[in-house]
Amino acid sequence: MSVRAKEPMMIETWNFSLFNAGTVPGEQDPTPEQLQAAYSRYLRLWVDCERFGFDGVAFAEHHFTPTGLAPSTHLLVAAVAAQTSTLRLSTLGGVLPLHDARRFAEEVGMLDYLTQGRYEPGIAPGAGSVEARKAGLSTEDIRPRYHSGADLLRKAAEDPTVTHQDQFYNLDRVTLSPRIRPGTGDKIWVTAMSPESAAWGGRRGHKVCTAFLPTPEANALAQHYRDAVTDAGRPLDPRNLGLRRRVFVAGSDSEAEEKREAAIDVFRRDVQSLEAADNRIARLHSHPDDFAVGSPKTVTERLVEQCRAGGYGSLVAFTDFALFDHADLVRSHELIGTEVAPALRAAGLAEVRG
Repeated sequence: MSVRAKEPMMIETWNFSLFNAGTVPGEQDPTPEQLQAAYSRYLRLWVDCERFGFDGVAFAEHHFTPTGLAPSTHLLVAAVAAQTSTLRLSTLGGVLPLHDARRFAEEVGMLDYLTQGRYEPGIAPGAGSVEARKAGLSTEDIRPRYHSGADLLRKAAEDPTVTHQDQFYNLDRVTLSPRIRPGTGDKIWVTAMSPESAAWGGRRGHKVCTAFLPTPEANALAQHYRDAVTDAGRPLDPRNLGLRRRVFVAGSDSEAEEKREAAIDVFRRDVQSLEAADNRIARLHSHPDDFAVGSPKTVTERLVEQCRAGGYGSLVAFTDFALFDHADLVRSHELIGTEVAPALRAAGLAEVRG
């Protein structure tokens, strides 16, 4: 069924960065100078997202690949928080199977206070079997480790004294410090590419963000999430559903398309190291539904249509999916923040579905 909202729910706008050094994976290893320049220019860009008008910034954790330079996303959250005051910050997501979940929960507690409550934890099982094997993990352990770590994090969000005993942990009334701020457990994001994963997040009261999926599949995933939330007796908030799309904006449609065509697609060059290492994701890599490229008006219309179709209250703009000239990337962020984001808020969702 669907329940008409008393007034339209606004669509929030988040930035999502893969974060690279501007070099082509497999062809050129970045030099220390290039790495330093990348960290410096991206830090300025993320801080500017607050001034541009983004609601939040989320960082992607990837390992063993030069395409992504954020193996420790919590460090980026702390760095950006120190130079901003209203911007919300998250990770999409922290790769729990590769973390000590106890320490991960302690870092969540630290970031609660370093960000003054602006941090929204994000967790994920990781970028597939390639990443797990390189980390020395059995692929069969990925999901069990992920679910175990998620359970530990939820316990820590409810009570700083944690008992958690399974094949991975043996904690008996261990007190974690600093205590996670009350309410943070309700702000945990999980990544989901299947209806089953979305329903799992919904039952636990988590936020869910998806990516790559064609619009019909994204709509179906969102409905599974809403059904699970409703069945668990939890309140529905469309902003807890995030639709990640690859977004690039320029002054006109022709300019945006020209610059997109000229930019090297980093996914296509390094699929074995990223989410696209999964065969299903690889098939979706070039699906047109995942791209919103054009003028602010064109991009806004496309994103509003997709968010409304699935009832997504958060649009997560994956902005550096290709090796754009950095000045063009900055301009795209400025147009998204100053023109697209306000239009998304004003358009909102016509109804809250349940």
